[in-house]
Amino acid sequence: RAWSRKHATRAGILLVLGWMIGAGAQAAAIAPDLAAELTARAPHEEIAVIVSLSDKLDLRPFKLTDRSQRDTQLVRALREKAAATQGPFWVFLQNNGARRLRELWAINGLAVTARASVIRRLASRPGVESIRLDATLQAPATTAGTAAPPEWNLNVMHAPEMWALGHSGSGVVVANMDTGVDASHPDLAAQWRGGDNSWYDPHGQHATPYDPAGHGTQTMAIMVGGGAGGTAIGMAPDARWIATKLYNDAGYASYSDIHLAFQWLLDPDGDLNTLDAPDVVNASWGLVGTAGQCITEFSADIEALKTAGIAVAFAAGNDGPAPLTSLSPANYPQVLSTGAVDAALAIAGFSSRGQSACDGTVYPKLVTPGVNINTADLSFGGMPLYVVVSGTSYAAPHAAGAMALLAGAFPGASVAQLEAALTQSAHDLGVAGEDNSYGYGLADVQAAHQFLLAGAGSPPSITSIPPTSATEGSLYSYTVTASDADGDALGFSLDVAPPGMMISVSTGVIAWTPDRTQAGSHDVTVRVTDARGLAATQTFSVTVANLNQAPAASGNAYSMVAGATLGVAAPGVLGNDSDADGDALTAVLASGTASGSLALHGNGSFSYTPNAGFSGTDSFTYRAFDGALYSASASVSITVNPAVNTPPLANNDSATAAMRKTTSYTPKLISVLANDSDPDGSLNPASVSIVAAPNKGGTVAVNADGTVSYTPKLKFRGKETFKYTVRDQAGALSNAATVTVSVQ
Repeated sequence: RAWSRKHATRAGILLVLGWMIGAGAQAAAIAPDLAAELTARAPHEEIAVIVSLSDKLDLRPFKLTDRSQRDTQLVRALREKAAATQGPFWVFLQNNGARRLRELWAINGLAVTARASVIRRLASRPGVESIRLDATLQAPATTAGTAAPPEWNLNVMHAPEMWALGHSGSGVVVANMDTGVDASHPDLAAQWRGGDNSWYDPHGQHATPYDPAGHGTQTMAIMVGGGAGGTAIGMAPDARWIATKLYNDAGYASYSDIHLAFQWLLDPDGDLNTLDAPDVVNASWGLVGTAGQCITEFSADIEALKTAGIAVAFAAGNDGPAPLTSLSPANYPQVLSTGAVDAALAIAGFSSRGQSACDGTVYPKLVTPGVNINTADLSFGGMPLYVVVSGTSYAAPHAAGAMALLAGAFPGASVAQLEAALTQSAHDLGVAGEDNSYGYGLADVQAAHQFLLAGAGSPPSITSIPPTSATEGSLYSYTVTASDADGDALGFSLDVAPPGMMISVSTGVIAWTPDRTQAGSHDVTVRVTDARGLAATQTFSVTVANLNQAPAASGNAYSMVAGATLGVAAPGVLGNDSDADGDALTAVLASGTASGSLALHGNGSFSYTPNAGFSGTDSFTYRAFDGALYSASASVSITVNPAVNTPPLANNDSATAAMRKTTSYTPKLISVLANDSDPDGSLNPASVSIVAAPNKGGTVAVNADGTVSYTPKLKFRGKETFKYTVRDQAGALSNAATVTVSVQ
């Protein structure tokens, strides 16, 4: 839909106010698969996602009214919640070039295709609970079996006995979420409710019922098929059907398509004043390839359906015979998961086993026939009208059809009562008691009918999914949600729990703040008990993660001599740092030196070279990083001491000069520095100084270049000496050297 100008203006104001108020909110949780996709994509590349908002409707009040009110009141409340909260996000996305925006009011979310950069910005907005990939699901394949006698499956379910009592589904509407339905098939044509509110194709490919694959036709016929072929093939042949074509003609559905299909089931005609939602929904599909995982993508949709009084049956999946192969959404706590048995009532090898990956309860909930089932097939394209099939896809519609028969016999029964009637009256198979192959046992619709007639009490059921992670020092909270088909008051308790975990007896709220000694996995078993003493349990594990503490960095001090380079090996500055969690540390430069060049390495080693001529104290700061948190800055000081200057060495010299016979004389030039040296520098020629004058009356003069001009006394012949010193460029003074001049 397009957000109107009126709504956009109002929403824009809300956008500014809402995001200003929530400026400190943390970024929304981006699902791991989406995070990987964002990393792999360029900022301008588009990704299809599903956005869930955190402001959810509380469904509990809507479970208290009768169904005629519940349908309209619930749908109205869901739509109003979405209208009140989604506006700012529509404006943001439209202003940033997003495409294919679709409202998912049933879960207060939206589906959208947007650039990766826009998705990252959206994730930081307050009010966004999560953003997930709008993944694609492939339609289930049809699985043919061998020839089998028709109707054995209906006899096992005791459907004919219900027909004999006058209960064949009249007045009940069932729905299918599948590949479509062949409405021209003689076993299904008369049962279609008809009208625009009886068919939904989220892909927009077909305006009237159509099935390109056959799977949906086969499952629908098990629910409501007639007897055009000479034998009855459907559980509730007088019920009416509607359907949503979950998959496109190529056999694929995105998660957003499935959300839209669930949403349509709540209000098929979009008119709150009409009651046209189905009574029972069959879902012979699952998130194939994810066996053993709990993927809660559609939990809110299913909870909304059940709150509206719509019963839902799911196929358990075909990932058996290995244990722990439960499949979402069938393994959600609130779902009636259905496994498959053959004509000998043995569990089918392909039928998925438990326990449930979501809450640890038995899986499947029950079993029905699912091997060599005779059912309708496509009536066009030269196909035969009937086919024999196998799979849990064909077990689930037996359970859905059974609930349709019971709903017709007991129009006032709640979904919880219908489910309890089937599970509590089921015939135990396999090991004694409920187990993870057969669940509660084989469904028997006649026994379930008698169960409801007798008014026997039903045990409560836990419908919430527990959070399974916690952090030491932080509050772990889980509100256990349970229902009771009899409306009894419920009490909550903990059978197994770690020290310190508490539960409210009346509200079912679990609270626990694990301490530092409780890191690791902890088993929890919750029990809910009704007024009759009947109980249900839920077992799960909570993994407590270490609360990462920031490392502590301590200062360091070093000294060196000017003119050199200071090299410090690893662990260097990290040598006196610590991390309470034992994490490896990395040194990260915070501020550099002012009077030299510095190279700090991650392992704590560094090298420092002071600027030429510098002496004094220089410093830098760094922080220790443990991979998640930084320490406070620590200072490292470096004292640069002046270099110790070695004085130059002046060596004795000798020279020969001519006798001075007249007053006119050219002085003898002596290079006194020619044999002198400085160990750590160079001589300063201008510093030559005569420290002892010539001893025979001669004279000397020091020249600018460090040479000495010698003039002997008139008429002197013999040897005369004088002494000198010299300094280096740093000012250090040499020893006194003697110059001997032979005058001839």
